[in-house]
Amino acid sequence: MEKNTRVILIFFLIIVLLTVFMIYFSIPKKQPTIIQDITLGINPPKGNPDSNIIMIEFSDFQCPACKASQSIISEILDEYDIVLYYRNFPLSIHENSFIAAEAAQCANEQNSFWQYHDILFENQNNLDKENLKKYAQELNLNLEQFSYCLESEKYKGEIKKDINNGKSYGVRGTPSFFINGRKVSPVKEEIERIIKEELEEQNI
Repeated sequence: MEKNTRVILIFFLIIVLLTVFMIYFSIPKKQPTIIQDITLGINPPKGNPDSNIIMIEFSDFQCPACKASQSIISEILDEYDIVLYYRNFPLSIHENSFIAAEAAQCANEQNSFWQYHDILFENQNNLDKENLKKYAQELNLNLEQFSYCLESEKYKGEIKKDINNGKSYGVRGTPSFFINGRKVSPVKEEIERIIKEELEEQNI
């Protein structure tokens, strides 16, 4: 009698597990948001500019989470044949993030955007105007040109354009990533999953 009871219980358990399994895999998985008209901004690409996998990052030089994500981005660029574009999204809660974004554009005038980008994240807590000029000097930039660019707020409009573009794509915080127009969370495993899906769709 006890043996029969155990058999019935095991059978019932198997049925329950199979039911749960079928329900789980029948639920449609949430797809990443796809934005068809996302643009690249004015900053130079990093990685392979001819790649079919385009990653766009909306970021803030004073954002701790953005700084933390830099190691993830470096690993992704090392492991996959993609191209990365940086877009400015300075948050108003950070005192010097807007002027830091302007300074990065001034460095870009002298073909030093990514080098300056790295220095800004390394010195995230020291992004006042004097330090921004000091970092330009450390990179041997033309300091007179850089200072004039920064003081004149030459790229204020470009920064605001990036912010407005980001908002239109649903960006509310930083860092925010898009891969081929698909919004993706700033987690390496999730970024890799979307990249692999894109590669499969393109038969690469």
